[in-house]
Amino acid sequence: MENLRGQMSTEHLLREFYNQMYRVHTQPDNAYDLGDHLHHLTVHKHLDQDPLIQFREAYLWVDQAGARLVADAGCGYGGFAVFVAGQAPTLSVDGYTLSEVQRAVARQALARLHQSKSRALLRSYDRLQRQYDAIVAIESLGHSANVAATLRHWASHLRPGGVVVIIDELFRPEVSPTNPEIQQFMRSFHFSLLLQRAPLEAMLHAAGLSVLAWVVLSERYHVPTRSDEECDRLLHAYHLDGAHQGYIGGMLVEKFHNRGWVDYVLLVLTLHRTASR
Repeated sequence: MENLRGQMSTEHLLREFYNQMYRVHTQPDNAYDLGDHLHHLTVHKHLDQDPLIQFREAYLWVDQAGARLVADAGCGYGGFAVFVAGQAPTLSVDGYTLSEVQRAVARQALARLHQSKSRALLRSYDRLQRQYDAIVAIESLGHSANVAATLRHWASHLRPGGVVVIIDELFRPEVSPTNPEIQQFMRSFHFSLLLQRAPLEAMLHAAGLSVLAWVVLSERYHVPTRSDEECDRLLHAYHLDGAHQGYIGGMLVEKFHNRGWVDYVLLVLTLHRTASR
């Protein structure tokens, strides 16, 4: 019961986090038009200044697995579903989001493409509706109230031969979760756990998942960051202005990349039985 209350509390915080972020994105002085461009904000990190790189990288593995039905776990504004519609219009994507405004934007984007096979669902990725050939989680696993339980749930909803594709920040082993800046970062994004390789691998094993690929995207592509001095200046301004916590967390992540504390990683996972064949 305590775990359930904690999960519901986290879901409420995340719903408010992304609904508030939407209001920031659609302010009159912002550069994004709700109708045409907001889905590009599905990913926070634009590698090589390109908002589609994560989608391409994830789709390569989805396509290689021969997937026909995909869950986008933490779909944001529906950018991955929009990208997939341009690559494989017959492939179906169920996007899961806790934010009603994100779902509305995703639905509008899919409707403009006359894409009826894909859906945007107002539902936690801890309550997947169907069995899937692929589950994609881009910059969303850290939001889980219980990462180990989420991974077990995803494994239980993965069809034989299917893949889980995760793209996220993984922190180096020498980084302590108790570091004050790390704690501030985790609070900013409502993270319950600092994602690091050793504990994550243990959770994957316990969930019945094996690693097919571990790709450090931050070595393959340029991660845009500002200098520590500029990050500190912006952090000070954000605190004074009462800026959205996501912007504060984003500045801290840039500083962590500058220090070499964190890698931006793509993981491809499959069920143990599939991996051992």
